[in-house]
Amino acid sequence: MKNAANKIEISSFCKGDDWNIMKMKILGLLIIAGLLLTGCSGNQNGQTIKVGTTEGIYAQVVDKALVPALKEQGYKTEVIKYSDLIEPNTKLAEGEIDANLFQQSIYLEQFKEEYNLDISALTEVPSVGLGLYSNSITSLDDIPTGSLITIPNDELGTARALRFLEQLGMLTVDPDASPYSVSEQQIVDNPKKLKIQPVITSQLIASLASGDAAVIPDNYILANEMELQDALAEEQLNNELEYIIAVKDTDMDEDFAKALKKAIQSDKFKKAIQDEFQGFGE
Repeated sequence: MKNAANKIEISSFCKGDDWNIMKMKILGLLIIAGLLLTGCSGNQNGQTIKVGTTEGIYAQVVDKALVPALKEQGYKTEVIKYSDLIEPNTKLAEGEIDANLFQQSIYLEQFKEEYNLDISALTEVPSVGLGLYSNSITSLDDIPTGSLITIPNDELGTARALRFLEQLGMLTVDPDASPYSVSEQQIVDNPKKLKIQPVITSQLIASLASGDAAVIPDNYILANEMELQDALAEEQLNNELEYIIAVKDTDMDEDFAKALKKAIQSDKFKKAIQDEFQGFGE
């Protein structure tokens, strides 16, 4: 009987020991699973990314493409929309927002130099340049001599429009002129005697009713539910004219900055661009 009792005690001890080992294994597996789920989310600190933008096409890109792509990584996004082109950069430098998307690389470089701000381009985003549009002309070859062509009247817009028309072989500007500070007075060759008329950018589409053609930025085309594919020709963008996401210099290697870059490169973002903004960034 004594031996039987010992066997029962030993057996009971072994079962209890096995159960403790099993519990430890289960606990370990739960911990590993939790770590894996946290890692998959990409946002271990539960951070909300504050993104600044301005009303227009790039605000739509933020809302319809960037926000969903960040959500897929576990990030919430707070979108702050500004009414001017100054606050998105000054608020970024002050730390009130984490990033912005509204400007081209050339604008950022000029702005940060003028205001002495420590912000930089993090990554490029799909961009579309200027387009040449007409209500009556269907081909560049059909543009008649003496045609009236309206272009943006701001300094950068005017320069880009003239360089664009030069790309198309429609005129030639002074080769010594600054690349992004050119006016119609610096046209040195105009074989078709085109009448170049700068107008307020918001009036370019309306100007198509009285003019023969107009050089119009992409965001105004999309905002007015016109088709980018209807352009007679599209501007060939260089790196300086690509739109970018900007962050503070000290945040370039932060997790949220890496998440922004990953979002732009994601299939989720690319599909949203393709579905929502046909012809954009191609």
